[in-house]
This record gives sequence, structure tokens and C-alpha cells, in this order.
Amino acid sequence: MEIRELCWEELQAASDILWKSFYEAEKHNTSMLGMERFRDLTSPVSLSMNTYDGSIVLYGGFSDGKMVAVGALKDENKIMMLYVHPSFWRKGYGTEMLAFLEDQIDSHEIHLNASDFGIRFYEHKGYRILRKRREEEGLIFTEMVKFLRVESNS
Repeated sequence: MEIRELCWEELQAASDILWKSFYEAEKHNTSMLGMERFRDLTSPVSLSMNTYDGSIVLYGGFSDGKMVAVGALKDENKIMMLYVHPSFWRKGYGTEMLAFLEDQIDSHEIHLNASDFGIRFYEHKGYRILRKRREEEGLIFTEMVKFLRVESNS
């Protein structure tokens, strides 16, 4: 999979992947309020504003020229989102995108908010629960962390 920063013209396709993946994974766990909130946060306009002002860096994963995954980083050590189009689930694209995003982070720890659907995936990748499941504006998530290297005091 080729992974690169997305350009403005690709934000609609990214938004479509984010929505399809979220809906398929969370349709039984998320209220209408949560669905609407996620749709607003991942609309092309919202993605455009957040990438333009530097709030997030948005990446796309491409297989045979087709975007199949979307990931975003925020601040110095937070994975803001990682979604794979449902047609491409369980084919290694999520693992590849996660490894790429982790490589972009220059910190000894990585934070993310996992949906119920994603918790097992992240646990298998070395993340652990930092704060238990909670809900904000209809979105349900669990805060997780992964420590990349141990700092020494010497």
C-alpha cells in the first residue's frame, strides 16, 4: 500500500471512507447524535479546515491507485483517526496504516481514542486502555496509549 499526505481534491474520497467504515463498525453502538457528530467532523469541509489550519495531518492509503484507508495525526503524539473501507477490512491495510502513523510520531508514547470496534485491534498492536469507555456528544470511545521506548534517568 502506498501511503501519503492527502491533497485537497482527495478529501471527498477520504470523507466517504471515514463515513462508510464508521457506519459499518458502529451502527449498532452509536446513537443518531453520535452518527451526526461523526459525519460533521469528517465532512470534506471539516477535513479541509482542520488540515488547512494544521490541526491534523491527513494521510491516505492507496492500493492499485484506489484509496482504501485514511489516517490522521494530531499534535505531537495522537492518532486522531484510522479507518479502512469495509471492503478492505482484514487484509492488513489497518496494520500498515497504523505502522506508518506510528513512524511519523517522535514521542515515547502514542495516544488515541478507540471505538468499541477498534479496541481489540489496538490491544493486539501493543496499546493499553488508559481511561475507560466514555461518551461525548454521542461518540463512544476508550482512550488508549502505547509506550514506544523507555526513557532512562541516567
